[in-house]
Amino acid sequence: MLGYGKIAYVDLADKRVEVADVDEELAFKYIGGRGWAAYIIFKNLDQIIHGTHPSNVLVVATGPLDGTIFKGGSKTTFAAISPQTGIYGDSNVGGYLGYMMRRAGIDAVVIRGVSQEPCYLLIEDGRVEVESAEDLWGLHSRDADKNLREVYGNCSIATIGIAGEKLVNFACINVDWDLKARRHAQAGRTGMGAVMGSKRLKAIVAKGSREVRVADPERLANVVKRLRDQIVGSELYESWRKYGTMSTIEWSNKVEALPTKNFQYTRFEDAERFGGEAVHRLSEYTSGCANCMMPCGHVIPVGEGRVVVDYENFAMLGSNLGLGDLDAIARANYLCDYYGLDTISTGSVIAFVMECFQRGILDEGRVGFEVRWGDAEAVYKLIELIAERKGFGNLMALGVRELSRHLGGGSERFAMHVKGLEISAYDHRAAPAMALSYATCDIGAHHNRSWAITYDVEVGRDSYGEDKARRVIYLQHIRPLFDMLGVCRLPWVELKIDPNLYAEAYSAVVGREFSLDDLLLCSERVWNLTRVMAILRKRIDVKDDSLPARDFEDPVPEGETKGLKIDREKFMNLLRSYYRLRGWDERGWPTREKLLELGLEEAAEKLYG
Repeated sequence: MLGYGKIAYVDLADKRVEVADVDEELAFKYIGGRGWAAYIIFKNLDQIIHGTHPSNVLVVATGPLDGTIFKGGSKTTFAAISPQTGIYGDSNVGGYLGYMMRRAGIDAVVIRGVSQEPCYLLIEDGRVEVESAEDLWGLHSRDADKNLREVYGNCSIATIGIAGEKLVNFACINVDWDLKARRHAQAGRTGMGAVMGSKRLKAIVAKGSREVRVADPERLANVVKRLRDQIVGSELYESWRKYGTMSTIEWSNKVEALPTKNFQYTRFEDAERFGGEAVHRLSEYTSGCANCMMPCGHVIPVGEGRVVVDYENFAMLGSNLGLGDLDAIARANYLCDYYGLDTISTGSVIAFVMECFQRGILDEGRVGFEVRWGDAEAVYKLIELIAERKGFGNLMALGVRELSRHLGGGSERFAMHVKGLEISAYDHRAAPAMALSYATCDIGAHHNRSWAITYDVEVGRDSYGEDKARRVIYLQHIRPLFDMLGVCRLPWVELKIDPNLYAEAYSAVVGREFSLDDLLLCSERVWNLTRVMAILRKRIDVKDDSLPARDFEDPVPEGETKGLKIDREKFMNLLRSYYRLRGWDERGWPTREKLLELGLEEAAEKLYG
């Protein structure tokens, strides 16, 4: 089938590998990437006990635009039942992994079981093999990558660090560590590093030299030319190349959405010290993913090493911890990468601990040392304790939700998470659409599914109209669509690239005609499927589509948005509008009719009998 390669099924328990063709239903109903991941995990859902149990299934899936000449075709999805949330979780990452997998002829790998010894997967030109990683286990991610690259040369490598080996609930996966020509990226969210660690899978190496066969190369080349012209012709292009995502620090501070001291405040007086201009002055170079025209990786020195920085990292490890020193934030960022920790969750957990100290819920005797806002040395110590699961770090490794349950003392009201996933770096008390995005996100609170705060800024910070529910739903369909296609969303997000180009490119690759609306329907199908999985796993419903108490009870303390908070009654009305527009019932469950309309007959049967 043109445009698609093979799927490899790996059982680590007996090192068995089977390689199969992609069937048409999987290809054209679920496209690729997170679409395939959701479908495969749903098919295996009944057997999965929990996130780090041998029964869990880890899916590593590329998209059909990966590995082609399409600009930004470099994305890979890691997905499983999350150790952090207990429901479907995924994380999308750039670098060269998806590019190399597709060039090797393997579109996805479905990994089951647990290896008796540490191992890694080798994906190379049509074959997938399980290799021993005895000499890699116990190494930090950077060193494991270095050792493997010395063996395989021009390849892409995904590795876990110590945190993944220790099964920290929010352990990440590093991709292509410290390559100057390539982006060092992370599959950060939902604890996919812990899933790899639970399977004793230290790394995945992808090395491919084949061309991806597409149905209409001439048409694809024409689409790519128009895409390139739109990117280069954008008046925002040069600013993007200069600042990348880091200019969002200044923007968030200006619009009073920068998380500060565990989301107590929305502005930080030292924001400019580590924002876009400051990083630009220090940056050694910028790096991008495969086939990238919009390099977002700004590389800055950290001691004898380097770290790739972006907005989420610096906001959650900077202002959210009361840290304003760029070098200190960069060091914390580097340590998270080094140990293999999600920077968003790590920043949230440490901020929560700092506020517990502030309020007298924690003290030096419990943690082992004093922890105060802006204390860089304490931050470094806590990162190490979390990764190594030593002392109080063993509790922190569970994440904010479980840590707050252990501590009690009213700490639950400022444990900043939704469904167990820590909220990413936008204060939303003066942004009802963004609040709705977080509350209803299928994997827990994460901005990448629906970055609706710009719509709040545009139409009104205190409005709760149905238009906001419509906007969130649209974003929840189009933004994850890029993850299904295997491409970067930033050209569309930042430069307003025509999204119809992506549908035309997909049509050229697979040789069938798909409109943007056709693809959005596929994305809606996946959104409903992940919702069904959340219901089947945890009986998720309206009570779970909510926010921390702080959002409803603590008004913004200063600035132009002073006094604003999420109005509980208005928010519930907005949520009801969201359910109605989605075709869900008052519980927040997709109706049988909606599931059948989307071609999800098996999901309807599992949910309703």
